[in-house]
Amino acid sequence: MFKSISRNNRLFALGNFIFALSYGLWMNLRQIHLLDMGASPAEIGTVFALISIAGGLLPLPAGLLTDRIGPKRVILASWLIAFTGTLIAALAQTWLSAGVGYIFFMLCIAANPATVSYVLLNTRDHDREGSAESVMATVFISWPAAMVFAPALGGLIADKLNIQTDLWIGAVGLLAAVAVFSLAEDTQPAGSQGSSNPLRLVKNRQYLMLAMYFTLALMAMHIGFILAPTYLEDARSTSTGLIGILFSISSVGMLLFRNVVIAFRPRLSFVILVVAACLGTLILWLTTSEVWTGAAFLLLGGISTTWVVMQASIGRSVPVHIRGLALGVTESLYYGGVALASWVAGQLYGYTSAHELPFIYGLAAMLVVIALAAIVPFGRQTSETNLKVDAAAQETGS
Repeated sequence: MFKSISRNNRLFALGNFIFALSYGLWMNLRQIHLLDMGASPAEIGTVFALISIAGGLLPLPAGLLTDRIGPKRVILASWLIAFTGTLIAALAQTWLSAGVGYIFFMLCIAANPATVSYVLLNTRDHDREGSAESVMATVFISWPAAMVFAPALGGLIADKLNIQTDLWIGAVGLLAAVAVFSLAEDTQPAGSQGSSNPLRLVKNRQYLMLAMYFTLALMAMHIGFILAPTYLEDARSTSTGLIGILFSISSVGMLLFRNVVIAFRPRLSFVILVVAACLGTLILWLTTSEVWTGAAFLLLGGISTTWVVMQASIGRSVPVHIRGLALGVTESLYYGGVALASWVAGQLYGYTSAHELPFIYGLAAMLVVIALAAIVPFGRQTSETNLKVDAAAQETGS
């Protein structure tokens, strides 16, 4: 299917691959880096809550910019922010300054609405149910493809040298990603000079239900997973090299779950992914076997894959000229939800010596998410409904 992808999407996929390869060297070692520099598990949870809050700050204004000036410039600016944050963390001498770098890096999430918009703008028949998910699963496979190698390589580098070395290499790679994507064409959304009125989203019942449901789902999946590296090193004395390998296994899971997204309708594929995350969390909590821990991380690869279904469903639920706004709002909600989940996980982690409470709370929340999937409107909203939504918004002052 990759041959049928447009040149612009192929260049984006290559840039995204390099970005993921650079980021993947150290992304799963942040908790350990902070722990080694003197931060407590509660402080790490707080830093990760702030990281998620930072991730939610810019997607909304970046989504508005995407609708007005096109997605390419937003993506390039965001990737340069990622480079700057990585550089700050690489230069850090304390866990506080490293945390500042990681928090600043997360501002690059501003690119997420633009990346989805860019891929959809360069996709034929993107409004047809299943088409957008298939193309996005193919283009964004560049991320897990890089992550198959990057975490394991980053863990080995950290074992031989240090995590700062991973950060320095990652900073150089991020500049390379910017250079590659700069070769792609700048595609403008239809009606990009018009107004992106938030009232059009408020009147859109399907969009609101999807946004709330997906935010709840991300919170549920992250409560038991966000401190997994800390849990593995603290409770099981797992080496950074092995933790890197485990996250590479998780990326293999992402690659495998891509086929689920392509093969099934959005609702069913999303449920399968959440069930996989639920099983992975359960196994990670109960097992002490390295083999079963690897199986858990393979299943936990479903967490990242849910993003494809979520964003394609959101993008399909709104008119094209306010898609950047819609994706920006939901990204902010997502990261606000993950911030809350991170803080809760950090508080729960130390309540018992076995550190099992984040797993228990996460499992309970995921069961609720699975049950609610039956009533959430995953299907494509019709053009007629979109026109009614726009008309209603215009009547109230658009």
